[in-house]
Amino acid sequence: MPIRSRLLPRALLCASAALLVAAGAAQAHHSYAVFDRTKTITIEGTVYAWEMVNPHSFLWVAVPKPGVAETKWGLEGGGIAALQRAGITKSSVKPGEKVTVALHPLRDGRNGGQLVSFTLASTGKTVRVGGGEAPGAAAPGGAN
Repeated sequence: MPIRSRLLPRALLCASAALLVAAGAAQAHHSYAVFDRTKTITIEGTVYAWEMVNPHSFLWVAVPKPGVAETKWGLEGGGIAALQRAGITKSSVKPGEKVTVALHPLRDGRNGGQLVSFTLASTGKTVRVGGGEAPGAAAPGGAN
């Protein structure tokens, strides 16, 4: 049997395995299972970082908490293209800016979640960043 005909089945097997692994990774990446999309909560605080990176943006907010200096929240938002369509750039959100944020919280109770929208105190502008509303979810401004 020529070498080429012996290598072809192996190459096809390797390519098929690679596609299965990649498909699984892509599915896992797009899972929203870590967020409780049946709840939308609101937090108020001060931006300490804004990251417009692919595939998702991240808003980092320091939230005052009685008895503690502050708690840090990490919020995952939409990608750069969606943000740019909404008129948001990397310089639109600055560290030190006061914000009110609507989010789907993490299921495990840690300080974080899926960013739904935020309102900049300096301009009053509300920006939807992703997350959407799950069926039966409370409107932004709901339970904390």
